[in-house]
Amino acid sequence: MTEIRLELLLGRQVYDLDGEAVGRVEEIRAEARGADLYVVEYHLGPYSLFERLSALAIGRAVLTAIGASGRKKAVPWDKLDIRDLEHVRVTCRKAALHTLD
Repeated sequence: MTEIRLELLLGRQVYDLDGEAVGRVEEIRAEARGADLYVVEYHLGPYSLFERLSALAIGRAVLTAIGASGRKKAVPWDKLDIRDLEHVRVTCRKAALHTLD
């Protein structure tokens, strides 16, 4: 089992297989299994930052007003390569990632 300090991952820019920026890690979803917590998925992008700050409704209005495009991108736990925190990558192309509302 791999352990990592999640605060070191927050805010890191993530790139896809082609080197294209996907977004920054802003939210990490985990679920309890017994006494342990397991990461389920990572949320990337500016909408996810507002989600983390519990201000998604306000954030969506602000981002829409300034013309920001996109939505939250959900990355399953096993699709994010975090072995090198200086070069965090998804193991697929940006277009293959699931977008959340």
